[in-house]
Amino acid sequence: MNKLDYRIHCFYTNEISHFKNLSSLPYMILTSEYAITCSSDYQMGILYQDSEILQALWNLFHSHQDLCQPVSQTFPIVADDLPSLFQFVANTRASADVSIFIQPEACILPFLRRDLLEEIFNYNIPGADAVISMADTLFIDNMQRIKDEKFIIYFTEYGITRFLQDGLFEEIPSTFYHPLTVKQRIRILHEIAQCCQNGIYRILKKPLNHLSENLRMALCGNTCSLTYQTNAGEHICFAITEPFILQIFQDFLTNMDPDVYYTPEESVAIINLMIRNLENK
Repeated sequence: MNKLDYRIHCFYTNEISHFKNLSSLPYMILTSEYAITCSSDYQMGILYQDSEILQALWNLFHSHQDLCQPVSQTFPIVADDLPSLFQFVANTRASADVSIFIQPEACILPFLRRDLLEEIFNYNIPGADAVISMADTLFIDNMQRIKDEKFIIYFTEYGITRFLQDGLFEEIPSTFYHPLTVKQRIRILHEIAQCCQNGIYRILKKPLNHLSENLRMALCGNTCSLTYQTNAGEHICFAITEPFILQIFQDFLTNMDPDVYYTPEESVAIINLMIRNLENK
């Protein structure tokens, strides 16, 4: 959140076994000027400042890191590098039988047909024409996956209400497009209602209807990506690739209890009420 460069690596072993031997100071914290080795309860440790000892500990750290695997990759979503984002999405989709999303608002992107995309797009961003072409290809693929029932979208009633109020959706930075008009929002709602009827789009009940407004999760094949906004207003994609952590999210999202989301009929009724409220404005 504060733009620190975290690079998480991990390895697998029998963690308990390390605390059955004489490994009294198993934890180490390194900086450019200091090092601390400490006990597992952080109650006892040794501080090092000698440059030769520091170098030896850094060498030890790098040798351990070489045996580990990265947990994730992180990259910003910026206007001058949208092709990289589109390529990332395409690569993760390629290995996915089903793509599952959970986020506050409904996924709007699949319904941005070419005519609507051209109406709302901000042509001032770099390479606008090429970006539109790539976005159109991605959104067409989204709709095909919906038709093939390869998409499942979990979202909240509160989240879509925010979209209806201002015509903005949080999946991509607002610098890329202009807010949708009321007529355009109604058009999107009709599309969402149809997807709710088919069971592709699912509105969450309590307690999962209280999702963080700043977090969107997408599970596609062998990648689980989370997008969020930093304190500085930048949009970041955090992609988890480590297989065991990924398995946890897969188990959770693919085995969602039906009691935590509304039935198709209930979801359609909720969306239709939103349509009527917009039409009466």
